[in-house]
Amino acid sequence: MELDGQYKIHCSIYKSNEEAQYNFADLYNTTGSRSILATTRSKRWNGELSSLSPDFLKEVIEKMNSYGDRIQFEMPHKKNRVPSYQVINARDQKMGFDDRHLLMRLNEGGNIGEEMSTTYSLQAIKAALANDGRKTVSRSTSSSRSSSPRSSSSRAPSAPAVPVDTIEQDKYAYFKANREFLPDGITKHSQDISQMMRGGMSAEQAFDAIIKAHFQDV
Repeated sequence: MELDGQYKIHCSIYKSNEEAQYNFADLYNTTGSRSILATTRSKRWNGELSSLSPDFLKEVIEKMNSYGDRIQFEMPHKKNRVPSYQVINARDQKMGFDDRHLLMRLNEGGNIGEEMSTTYSLQAIKAALANDGRKTVSRSTSSSRSSSPRSSSSRAPSAPAVPVDTIEQDKYAYFKANREFLPDGITKHSQDISQMMRGGMSAEQAFDAIIKAHFQDV
């Protein structure tokens, strides 16, 4: 009888431990899979504006509103899941910010990094933010349709690439090439020059028109 009782006790303890281990493993697998799913949702910076989160773009727009209407991002590398960037004003002066939007020093080459992206205008960044909002709406719509038994397996077309503002690029290229010959203070009329160029004038014609209208005696 004593052997039978001890045998039952050992079996009971073994069974309890086994259940505890099973429950712990089940809990780990469940929480572990949730953790993996959570981390795969966030995108990594890949050199395209579409890979930047809306919150990040909102902070970038705020910096551009304060310091300049053009921007460059540091190109992707192993360490930058979110890019640093530099805001450029009308005089081509740059102000660097890290991935947390804190001030950052420029390197000896005058940039925040060795390899920089193309220059984007403020309008292009706002368009990227708007496109992300439209993609979010389309995702929620497609997911609700997929729950229906008659849902289609075809994917929605991807959002178009954000266009670079060529007017702004041409304007700043002309300004940079002729800065020594342009009067001081012409940058105050930057928006007027852009409007003239959008109306059909070349950069040279728009700058000449502003000089004749405001700097005739200079």
